[in-house]
Amino acid sequence: MTAYLLLFVATLAGADTRTSASRPADLGSPLIAAFLAWRVTRGGWFSRGLIIVFTIGVIQHLLWGVDLTSGGLVSLGLLAICLVQIALLVSTPIYERTRREWADRPPISARLWPTPPWWMAAAALAGGMLLTLLFLGSEDFQSVPCAPATPSAPPARCETLAQGFPVHFLSASPSVNVAAPVIIKRAAAEDLAVWTALSFAACYLIWLPSQRPGETATASVAARV
Repeated sequence: MTAYLLLFVATLAGADTRTSASRPADLGSPLIAAFLAWRVTRGGWFSRGLIIVFTIGVIQHLLWGVDLTSGGLVSLGLLAICLVQIALLVSTPIYERTRREWADRPPISARLWPTPPWWMAAAALAGGMLLTLLFLGSEDFQSVPCAPATPSAPPARCETLAQGFPVHFLSASPSVNVAAPVIIKRAAAEDLAVWTALSFAACYLIWLPSQRPGETATASVAARV
């Protein structure tokens, strides 16, 4: 949980470089985070759940934030930190700490995280591609270069609809004869990476409970030992 708190402070530091309209720090404070982290170390399963829900809320806040929509790297870094925070919270040691009678159980030698099946990476990539394509219907206006009124005129800027979410990566360059498509490869890669990572995280969180031992079964093992 110390690592979680350090990452939380890093998130706050990164949020200070962004506009206040989309600052995830508005959802909480270091004191609250420290208290909940302390409760987790004392076996507080409810506090662990609150932190996970809070972190998911920060992710949602980042996705609709102005910085990420404009392709800012700061929000991408904050998004990665949030995923690492969730990974820490669902790790085996922290999960075991929040189970009943954790202090009376024998030491465990399980992996920090259960190894996901091979198909999960492929499913996450497919989900990332699908979400990236589905969000092509998310439109907004942006300025792009277009043909000048006369050959001797300086380069002009035109307003056009842009598509893609959270980062707009597809638009059309206005022209007299044809509207040429404008594809920003970096922005498209950012969208694909974001949705692939979130798809993998969602699949893993859904799959993970099936890999956890039941409360009764674990208690029985501890009693036999």
